[in-house]
Amino acid sequence: MQGLIDHGVAGLHHLNKGHIDCMDSNYKIYFGLGQHLTLINTPEVFKVSVAGIKLGNYLTHTLAPDIPNRSFLDIGTGSGVHALLIRALGGHDIIATDISEKSIDQARLHEHINFNQAKISFLVSDLFNNIAGRKFHTIVFNPPGWRTPSPSLLQRLKAIELPGEIPIESMFYGEQVITRFLEDLPQYLEPTGKAIVGLNSLVGIRDVLSRYNQRHNGAPPLVYKLAERHTLPLLYYSANWKACRKHLTKEFEHWSSQDLATYCIDHNGNIYWSYEIIEFSLRTI
Repeated sequence: MQGLIDHGVAGLHHLNKGHIDCMDSNYKIYFGLGQHLTLINTPEVFKVSVAGIKLGNYLTHTLAPDIPNRSFLDIGTGSGVHALLIRALGGHDIIATDISEKSIDQARLHEHINFNQAKISFLVSDLFNNIAGRKFHTIVFNPPGWRTPSPSLLQRLKAIELPGEIPIESMFYGEQVITRFLEDLPQYLEPTGKAIVGLNSLVGIRDVLSRYNQRHNGAPPLVYKLAERHTLPLLYYSANWKACRKHLTKEFEHWSSQDLATYCIDHNGNIYWSYEIIEFSLRTI
Protein backbone atom coordinates (compact mmCIF):
# COMPACT_ATOMS: atom_id res chain seq x y z
CA MET A 1 0.00 0.00 0.00
CA GLN A 2 3.05 2.28 0.13
CA GLY A 3 2.42 5.41 -1.89
CA LEU A 4 -1.24 4.52 -2.55
CA ILE A 5 -3.27 7.51 -3.70
CA ASP A 6 -6.97 7.87 -2.97
CA HIS A 7 -8.82 10.26 -5.27
CA GLY A 8 -12.06 10.22 -3.31
CA VAL A 9 -15.03 9.67 -5.62
CA ALA A 10 -12.64 8.93 -8.46
CA GLY A 11 -11.59 5.71 -6.71
CA LEU A 12 -8.15 4.33 -5.93
CA HIS A 13 -5.16 4.67 -8.19
CA HIS A 14 -1.54 3.55 -7.87
CA LEU A 15 1.49 5.63 -8.69
CA ASN A 16 2.56 5.17 -12.29
CA LYS A 17 6.33 5.69 -12.40
CA GLY A 18 6.00 8.12 -9.53
CA HIS A 19 3.34 10.33 -11.10
CA ILE A 20 0.36 11.38 -8.98
CA ASP A 21 -2.47 11.39 -11.48
CA CYS A 22 -5.41 13.37 -10.10
CA MET A 23 -8.91 13.18 -11.48
CA ASP A 24 -9.79 16.46 -9.79
CA SER A 25 -8.12 19.13 -7.65
CA ASN A 26 -8.19 17.05 -4.44
CA TYR A 27 -6.06 14.02 -3.69
CA LYS A 28 -5.21 11.88 -0.68
CA ILE A 29 -1.91 10.31 0.28
CA TYR A 30 -1.60 7.29 2.56
CA PHE A 31 1.55 6.92 4.69
CA GLY A 32 0.86 3.79 6.74
CA LEU A 33 -0.39 3.26 10.29
CA GLY A 34 -3.77 4.49 9.07
CA GLN A 35 -2.42 7.98 8.41
CA HIS A 36 -3.59 9.79 5.30
CA LEU A 37 -3.91 13.43 4.32
CA THR A 38 -6.20 15.28 1.93
CA LEU A 39 -4.49 17.92 -0.20
CA ILE A 40 -5.43 20.34 -2.98
CA ASN A 41 -3.53 20.53 -6.26
CA THR A 42 -2.66 24.06 -7.40
CA PRO A 43 -0.14 24.96 -10.14
CA GLU A 44 2.06 27.30 -8.06
CA VAL A 45 2.67 24.89 -5.16
CA PHE A 46 4.48 21.60 -5.56
CA LYS A 47 2.15 18.64 -5.54
CA VAL A 48 3.56 16.01 -3.19
CA SER A 49 6.06 14.03 -5.25
CA VAL A 50 7.01 10.39 -4.93
CA ALA A 51 10.10 11.57 -3.05
CA GLY A 52 7.87 13.48 -0.64
CA ILE A 53 5.84 10.33 -0.09
CA LYS A 54 9.02 8.34 0.58
CA LEU A 55 10.10 10.92 3.15
CA GLY A 56 6.65 10.81 4.76
CA ASN A 57 6.81 7.01 4.93
CA TYR A 58 10.20 7.28 6.60
CA LEU A 59 8.86 9.71 9.21
CA THR A 60 5.94 7.39 9.87
CA HIS A 61 8.06 4.35 10.69
CA THR A 62 10.98 6.09 12.46
CA LEU A 63 9.61 8.86 14.68
CA ALA A 64 9.96 7.93 18.34
CA PRO A 65 6.97 6.95 20.53
CA ASP A 66 7.53 10.08 22.65
CA ILE A 67 6.67 12.33 19.67
CA PRO A 68 4.15 14.39 21.76
CA ASN A 69 7.06 15.61 23.92
CA ARG A 70 9.33 16.61 21.06
CA SER A 71 9.69 19.76 18.96
CA PHE A 72 9.67 19.76 15.16
CA LEU A 73 10.68 22.15 12.40
CA ASP A 74 9.68 21.45 8.80
CA ILE A 75 11.71 23.66 6.44
CA GLY A 76 10.51 24.23 2.89
CA THR A 77 7.15 22.82 3.89
CA GLY A 78 5.50 23.46 0.49
CA SER A 79 2.02 21.98 0.77
CA GLY A 80 2.67 21.39 4.48
CA VAL A 81 2.46 17.63 4.05
CA HIS A 82 5.25 16.57 6.43
CA ALA A 83 4.27 19.02 9.16
CA LEU A 84 0.68 17.79 8.86
CA LEU A 85 1.83 14.17 9.01
CA ILE A 86 3.85 14.87 12.16
CA ARG A 87 0.74 16.40 13.71
CA ALA A 88 -1.32 13.38 12.67
CA LEU A 89 1.25 11.11 14.34
CA GLY A 90 0.86 12.99 17.64
CA GLY A 91 3.22 15.95 17.42
CA HIS A 92 2.19 19.16 19.18
CA ASP A 93 5.14 21.56 18.99
CA ILE A 94 5.50 22.03 15.21
CA ILE A 95 6.80 24.97 13.18
CA ALA A 96 6.73 24.83 9.38
CA THR A 97 8.37 27.38 7.09
CA ASP A 98 8.60 28.13 3.39
CA ILE A 99 10.05 30.98 1.38
CA SER A 100 6.81 31.12 -0.65
CA GLU A 101 3.86 32.94 0.88
CA LYS A 102 1.52 31.07 -1.47
CA SER A 103 2.82 27.76 -0.15
CA ILE A 104 2.28 28.85 3.45
CA ASP A 105 -1.27 29.97 2.64
CA GLN A 106 -2.01 26.59 1.09
CA ALA A 107 -0.38 24.71 3.97
CA ARG A 108 -2.66 26.55 6.41
CA LEU A 109 -5.65 25.62 4.27
CA HIS A 110 -4.53 21.98 4.29
CA GLU A 111 -4.36 22.01 8.08
CA HIS A 112 -7.94 23.30 8.19
CA ILE A 113 -9.10 20.63 5.71
CA ASN A 114 -7.47 17.80 7.66
CA PHE A 115 -7.89 18.91 11.29
CA ASN A 116 -10.39 21.83 11.36
CA GLN A 117 -8.22 23.52 13.98
CA ALA A 118 -4.94 25.40 13.60
CA LYS A 119 -2.08 24.18 15.79
CA ILE A 120 0.97 24.26 13.53
CA SER A 121 2.91 27.54 13.36
CA PHE A 122 3.31 28.27 9.65
CA LEU A 123 5.85 31.00 8.84
CA VAL A 124 7.20 32.59 5.68
CA SER A 125 10.97 32.24 6.02
CA ASP A 126 14.08 31.70 3.95
CA LEU A 127 15.45 28.61 5.74
CA PHE A 128 16.06 29.61 9.39
CA ASN A 129 15.84 33.39 8.90
CA ASN A 130 12.63 33.90 10.92
CA ILE A 131 13.37 31.19 13.50
CA ALA A 132 15.07 32.81 16.47
CA GLY A 133 16.01 31.41 19.86
CA ARG A 134 14.68 27.90 19.23
CA LYS A 135 16.24 24.46 19.12
CA PHE A 136 14.41 21.40 17.84
CA HIS A 137 14.50 17.68 18.44
CA THR A 138 13.71 16.96 14.78
CA ILE A 139 14.18 19.13 11.69
CA VAL A 140 12.81 17.92 8.35
CA PHE A 141 13.99 19.33 5.03
CA ASN A 142 13.27 18.34 1.42
CA PRO A 143 15.40 20.91 -0.49
CA PRO A 144 15.42 21.79 -4.20
CA GLY A 145 16.69 18.76 -6.08
CA TRP A 146 18.66 20.15 -9.04
CA ARG A 147 21.86 22.17 -9.18
CA THR A 148 22.25 25.78 -10.25
CA PRO A 149 21.37 26.08 -13.96
CA SER A 150 23.96 27.32 -16.42
CA PRO A 151 23.38 30.85 -17.78
CA SER A 152 22.21 29.43 -21.13
CA LEU A 153 19.70 27.06 -19.54
CA LEU A 154 18.47 29.76 -17.17
CA GLN A 155 17.89 32.06 -20.14
CA ARG A 156 15.86 29.37 -21.88
CA LEU A 157 13.79 28.65 -18.79
CA LYS A 158 13.00 32.31 -18.20
CA ALA A 159 12.14 32.86 -21.87
CA ILE A 160 9.29 30.34 -21.73
CA GLU A 161 8.28 30.79 -18.09
CA LEU A 162 4.52 31.01 -17.74
CA PRO A 163 2.58 32.99 -15.12
CA GLY A 164 1.29 30.88 -12.27
CA GLU A 165 3.87 28.11 -12.68
CA ILE A 166 6.19 26.75 -10.00
CA PRO A 167 9.12 29.19 -9.67
CA ILE A 168 12.56 28.11 -10.92
CA GLU A 169 14.03 28.51 -7.42
CA SER A 170 11.84 25.72 -6.07
CA MET A 171 13.72 23.07 -8.09
CA PHE A 172 17.11 24.55 -9.00
CA TYR A 173 19.99 26.01 -6.94
CA GLY A 174 19.80 23.00 -4.64
CA GLU A 175 23.51 22.80 -3.79
CA GLN A 176 23.50 26.46 -2.71
CA VAL A 177 20.44 25.98 -0.50
CA ILE A 178 21.79 22.80 1.14
CA THR A 179 25.13 24.48 1.84
CA ARG A 180 23.41 27.36 3.66
CA PHE A 181 21.19 24.92 5.54
CA LEU A 182 24.09 22.82 6.83
CA GLU A 183 26.04 25.85 8.01
CA ASP A 184 23.11 27.15 10.09
CA LEU A 185 21.71 23.80 11.23
CA PRO A 186 23.86 23.25 14.40
CA GLN A 187 22.41 26.38 16.01
CA TYR A 188 18.89 24.95 15.81
CA LEU A 189 19.39 21.33 16.85
CA GLU A 190 18.92 20.04 20.37
CA PRO A 191 22.08 18.24 21.63
CA THR A 192 20.51 14.86 20.84
CA GLY A 193 18.40 16.12 17.92
CA LYS A 194 18.56 15.14 14.28
CA ALA A 195 17.76 16.58 10.89
CA ILE A 196 16.10 14.31 8.34
CA VAL A 197 17.01 15.56 4.87
CA GLY A 198 15.95 14.16 1.48
CA LEU A 199 18.58 14.76 -1.20
CA ASN A 200 18.35 14.30 -4.96
CA SER A 201 21.43 12.81 -6.65
CA LEU A 202 21.08 15.49 -9.37
CA VAL A 203 22.17 18.04 -6.78
CA GLY A 204 25.60 16.42 -6.47
CA ILE A 205 25.43 14.82 -3.02
CA ARG A 206 29.10 13.82 -2.84
CA ASP A 207 30.18 17.28 -3.98
CA VAL A 208 27.97 19.01 -1.40
CA LEU A 209 29.15 16.83 1.48
CA SER A 210 32.81 16.93 0.42
CA ARG A 211 32.77 20.71 0.28
CA TYR A 212 31.07 20.79 3.67
CA ASN A 213 33.82 18.64 5.18
CA GLN A 214 36.54 20.74 3.53
CA ARG A 215 35.12 24.00 4.89
CA HIS A 216 35.53 22.56 8.38
CA ASN A 217 38.95 20.97 7.83
CA GLY A 218 37.56 17.46 7.96
CA ALA A 219 35.88 17.87 11.35
CA PRO A 220 32.51 19.56 10.74
CA PRO A 221 30.04 20.13 13.60
CA LEU A 222 27.59 17.70 12.00
CA VAL A 223 27.90 13.98 11.32
CA TYR A 224 25.62 12.18 8.90
CA LYS A 225 24.49 8.76 7.77
CA LEU A 226 22.45 7.38 4.90
CA ALA A 227 19.12 6.13 6.23
CA GLU A 228 17.33 5.10 3.02
CA ARG A 229 17.87 5.26 -0.73
CA HIS A 230 15.31 4.97 -3.54
CA THR A 231 15.69 5.00 -7.32
CA LEU A 232 12.98 7.18 -8.88
CA PRO A 233 12.06 8.32 -12.40
CA LEU A 234 12.70 11.93 -13.31
CA LEU A 235 9.59 14.11 -13.47
CA TYR A 236 9.60 17.62 -14.90
CA TYR A 237 6.82 19.10 -12.69
CA SER A 238 6.43 22.25 -14.81
CA ALA A 239 5.35 22.74 -18.43
CA ASN A 240 8.30 25.00 -19.22
CA TRP A 241 10.78 22.56 -17.64
CA LYS A 242 9.31 19.77 -19.72
CA ALA A 243 9.58 21.94 -22.82
CA CYS A 244 13.32 22.24 -22.08
CA ARG A 245 13.74 18.49 -21.66
CA LYS A 246 16.53 18.15 -24.24
CA HIS A 247 18.43 21.08 -22.78
CA LEU A 248 17.96 19.74 -19.25
CA THR A 249 19.34 16.39 -20.33
CA LYS A 250 22.44 18.12 -21.74
CA GLU A 251 22.76 20.03 -18.48
CA PHE A 252 22.57 16.80 -16.47
CA GLU A 253 25.21 15.27 -18.76
CA HIS A 254 27.49 18.25 -18.12
CA TRP A 255 27.03 17.92 -14.35
CA SER A 256 27.71 14.20 -14.53
CA SER A 257 30.88 14.70 -16.58
CA GLN A 258 32.21 16.81 -13.70
CA ASP A 259 31.08 14.29 -11.08
CA LEU A 260 28.47 16.78 -9.87
CA ALA A 261 25.39 14.60 -10.40
CA THR A 262 24.53 10.91 -10.50
CA TYR A 263 21.75 9.28 -12.53
CA CYS A 264 21.11 6.55 -15.07
CA ILE A 265 19.20 6.34 -18.35
CA ASP A 266 17.25 3.31 -19.56
CA HIS A 267 17.01 2.11 -23.18
CA ASN A 268 13.97 4.37 -23.74
CA GLY A 269 15.87 7.46 -22.68
CA ASN A 270 14.12 7.79 -19.30
CA ILE A 271 16.25 9.28 -16.54
CA TYR A 272 16.34 7.72 -13.07
CA TRP A 273 17.83 9.44 -10.05
CA SER A 274 18.63 8.47 -6.48
CA TYR A 275 16.57 9.89 -3.62
CA GLU A 276 18.62 9.65 -0.44
CA ILE A 277 17.26 10.25 3.05
CA ILE A 278 20.18 11.37 5.20
CA GLU A 279 20.16 11.95 8.96
CA PHE A 280 22.37 14.73 10.36
CA SER A 281 23.22 15.09 14.04
CA LEU A 282 25.68 17.06 16.15
CA ARG A 283 29.18 15.70 16.49
CA THR A 284 29.73 14.53 20.07
CA ILE A 285 33.52 14.18 20.11
